[in-house]
Amino acid sequence: MNRLREVHVSRRTFLRLSATTTAGIVATACGGAAAPPQAVAPAEPAAEAAVAPAGPPTQFNEAPMLAERVARGELPPVDERLPENPLVIEGLDGIGNYGGLWRMGFSGQADGTAAGQVVNRGLLSIDHNLEVVPMLAESWEVSDDATEFTFHLRRGIRWSDGEPLDAEDVLFWYYDIIRHQDLTPAVPEWLTSVVDGERVPVEVTAPDAYTIKFTFASPNSLFYLSGGIVLNIPASPKHYMSQFHADYADEAELEQTVAAAGADNWAALFQDKENARLNPDRPTHSPWVQTNAWDSELVTFERNPYFWTVDPVGNQLPYIDRLNFRLFQDPDVYALWAVNGEIDCQARHVRTSDLTVLKEGEARGDYTVQFWRWTAVLGIHFNMTAKEPRLRELFQARDFRIAVSLGVDRDEINELVYNGLGTFMQYGPPADSPLHYPKLSEAYLDYDPDQANALLDGLGYTERDSEGYRLWNDGSGERIRWTMLGGAQASDEALMVLDDLKALGFEVNYRGVDRSLSIASHQSNDVECTMGFMDRNLVPLADPQIWIKHTNINDRPWANAWTAWRIDPNHPIAERPPDDHWIWDIWNLWDQIRLTADESARNDLFFQILDIWAEELPSVGFLGEVPRLVVVKNGFKGIHAGYPWDCCSTIYEHIIDNATWYWDDPDSHV
Repeated sequence: MNRLREVHVSRRTFLRLSATTTAGIVATACGGAAAPPQAVAPAEPAAEAAVAPAGPPTQFNEAPMLAERVARGELPPVDERLPENPLVIEGLDGIGNYGGLWRMGFSGQADGTAAGQVVNRGLLSIDHNLEVVPMLAESWEVSDDATEFTFHLRRGIRWSDGEPLDAEDVLFWYYDIIRHQDLTPAVPEWLTSVVDGERVPVEVTAPDAYTIKFTFASPNSLFYLSGGIVLNIPASPKHYMSQFHADYADEAELEQTVAAAGADNWAALFQDKENARLNPDRPTHSPWVQTNAWDSELVTFERNPYFWTVDPVGNQLPYIDRLNFRLFQDPDVYALWAVNGEIDCQARHVRTSDLTVLKEGEARGDYTVQFWRWTAVLGIHFNMTAKEPRLRELFQARDFRIAVSLGVDRDEINELVYNGLGTFMQYGPPADSPLHYPKLSEAYLDYDPDQANALLDGLGYTERDSEGYRLWNDGSGERIRWTMLGGAQASDEALMVLDDLKALGFEVNYRGVDRSLSIASHQSNDVECTMGFMDRNLVPLADPQIWIKHTNINDRPWANAWTAWRIDPNHPIAERPPDDHWIWDIWNLWDQIRLTADESARNDLFFQILDIWAEELPSVGFLGEVPRLVVVKNGFKGIHAGYPWDCCSTIYEHIIDNATWYWDDPDSHV
């Protein structure tokens, strides 16, 4: 069959010519190119500077920069800043050294995740052993029927400004923010349970100042794995935020504050002030505190004097004093910083396509490229609720999505972009997961363009124009075209998929935008198609939003307007799905999962969702299990290669608690 090609074929040719060189580097880095590195057990701790006591520490130490503030009378002693029972963590490289600067990059104001993944801390956490462990909460209990979740906060814990963090802050967050119609029009799904098909908000109570209880009207078995529990805390600093809240602040003073800030109303002002990226003055519970606005070219964080974690010998964490996030707009500039040794430890923004240059620059930049096991799957999303009615009909056709899966040359992408390290797969739980489902992962992976074209012909799109493009079957004579929305610069794999789609007879234009504009396009449903990695599959039931599409209209838009309806039927783009559409089956199964306390029964219900995915292919996967590259400066301790890397409940490389990371010679990194 004659394959139609874009002018960027030369780039593909370049990739093919350079593949041999890169493959040699990968072989050196991985010990062979047959497969990505497997997860490894943590290395033995390095020789410790102090001997850890048998039990929890009873005496505490602090960083020199904080000791100086104590000496000046600016801070109370460390014993008075820590809770009665601080969290004790020992890093993979043992007891560390205080001090130093950690340098990273971020791509713009919409890239708050660059900082969030570093500083976020929850009531609980999923650690590097994939176990749920206590964090800000020292313990928790779940009732047998999964309707009641009780969390015990660490007594004496404080916000970063020294004010107490207790149950009052949780009640303020829930009843004055989440349940306030002006601030939260629809209660998030994770804070509801299903009763007779309706979502009922949870009740939150505080038996005492350090105990919070979430009581659901019906079981919500996975509540403890929600992002608001394992990535953040369900609390807001009432002592600070109430000055911006209409129910607490003086009306005249609040009106003046709103006007001075140029906000539309008090609710808009409140939301800006609640956002720690936009408002560095907001107290936090994180290990580092932001010191200037996120729209700066260089954003700095400093250690939180009241952070509630220590190492086994009583050293208050974190070890590292400061973080710097440096703004870049061109990913090539970021790659140059890495090669020059100006990135200390980061995976975000490190491109797989830069492997060759990064490996060649290790000695010059005094760093090492670590290989982690990326569980995500590269794939494409077609918005079944696109504004163009003809695209809706096409994208909703199962045979169209299967045709795309059969018509994309995975082997070529794998060899030329990923050096043969990827594994062909649809989007599902990874192979070593208890929820791995081969029926889905292995569906429609053969490269069979003839069969793909036959399926498309069978849908009635048989006519083509003089250039080989398929025409709409409505007699208009117009060619079938749509736009793929993506990052500012099209990736090599995206360009190759565009080639394959053209060979199937579709004109697909690429529109590159920054993340903030991409989010805005999704939220207004001005999106037809996107492509990228589908993650959140390492702990599948913690955040299954790509499979379920019950939350998040910022990306992966295969059911965009329907998802908006599920979140809030009054959302401007919300549309109720057709009554006979299979997305209702997915949503109903998900509601049953949340109601089911028994793990085995819950898993069986999830497999039914994966059955629907295997049949319908809501999004088309190409390949996964490729290595994730983490640039680590030599002498930067506490982070080890080989662990699984995923968003978001396991928070990428920070699945190893980064408060335990340190420099072997901090004075050389200030």
